[in-house]
Amino acid sequence: SDNQIKCCGADESIVKAKQVCDILNIRHYSKDARKYFNKYVIENFINAYLSGYTPNPCIECNKFLKFEYLFNIAKAMDVKYIATGHYARIEKINSKLHLLRGKDPNKDQSYFLYPIKKEYLANILFPLGEFKKEYVREIANRYKLPTSREKESKDICFTAGKDYNLWLKDKKIIENKKGYIKDIRGKILGTHNGFFNYTIGQRRNLGIAGGERLYVTEIKPKNNEVIIAEKKHVFSKRFILKDLNWLDSKPKKGDKLKAQIRYRHIPKSGIIEEINLEKAIFAFDEPQFAITKGQSAVFYEDDRVIGGGIIEEILEEK
Repeated sequence: SDNQIKCCGADESIVKAKQVCDILNIRHYSKDARKYFNKYVIENFINAYLSGYTPNPCIECNKFLKFEYLFNIAKAMDVKYIATGHYARIEKINSKLHLLRGKDPNKDQSYFLYPIKKEYLANILFPLGEFKKEYVREIANRYKLPTSREKESKDICFTAGKDYNLWLKDKKIIENKKGYIKDIRGKILGTHNGFFNYTIGQRRNLGIAGGERLYVTEIKPKNNEVIIAEKKHVFSKRFILKDLNWLDSKPKKGDKLKAQIRYRHIPKSGIIEEINLEKAIFAFDEPQFAITKGQSAVFYEDDRVIGGGIIEEILEEK
């Protein structure tokens, strides 16, 4: 792989940021964070896929680059606040600062922000959190900012618009190694060209002929196997979380919370079965579709982010 993998559009983004700063009469600084981006975002992304996980690189980027790295720079420059364009809010409730969902439910990004340090909240500004995206564009148009007509990107920023699996193959990071596709009883149904091409809950492009609809239920990197089954087998309730971070008071065993297990998932209620400093076990009240290792589970109380962690393992029902 390349020693330094470029983030697509990074150079163009720097130019546009400079133009915006010039219009608003703000000083512009550019810092080269590629070394950190490679270490904390791209290497994590690659290692997760090699382990059969489905990672979320935006969460790692927020944690290590957009806040940790940026706060170190701000401290060195004696800058008190960091403002970002995330659609989220920080409010003081009962004399404590809390991270809340953005007012625009379609653009809310609080899910991606759970791993930032609690002590940073006092020095973060989210000016867009109160507004809808359309209104923000109106303001940008009014000031003739070059970013006002920027298209929204739903791609992973460093894969240059390619699907992640094609990017991994193009970079020769992961080789296409044939393996078996099996059912949950161990019967061989076909072959695959690399387990990293699959994710939990996937139904299309399984490479299996047949009548009934089948879904990926498990990925076994050590055996180079992909397990598929009927849809009912993709539902589960219980999972282990690692890399915990709490923005509110740490929950206790037996606490009831709502958990969101992917960006567009509607939070559902459940209970903390076990918890310590490193890990927790959470159980939904009702089975959820495609709980996926490597994704984050984020806990909410109404609009307030309590904290979260990375899903490490799916557990059998008790």
